[in-house]
Amino acid sequence: MIKVKLVFLDEDLRKALGIKEDTFNLPEGSTIKELLLAAALKYGEKIIEKVSKAGTIIALNGQNIEFLGGTNARLFDGDRVAIIPQIEGG
Repeated sequence: MIKVKLVFLDEDLRKALGIKEDTFNLPEGSTIKELLLAAALKYGEKIIEKVSKAGTIIALNGQNIEFLGGTNARLFDGDRVAIIPQIEGG
């Protein structure tokens, strides 16, 4: 098993879930996709809705997962995954 920290940097998601971060125990070889499914099982579909929203970034140890294989990026013990909201300007 590996321990992975999931951090919610989206204020709306934090308020909806009532937490800022959580740690998940996952099988060796798990991916971002499996982490998100585990989070959805624990907290509901709000996580999947937020992650699916255009502009939302998922970062693995500070790097955008789009450059690491997307949701198929493999996780390792001690990894930190952050859900980052779209930044809007005006």
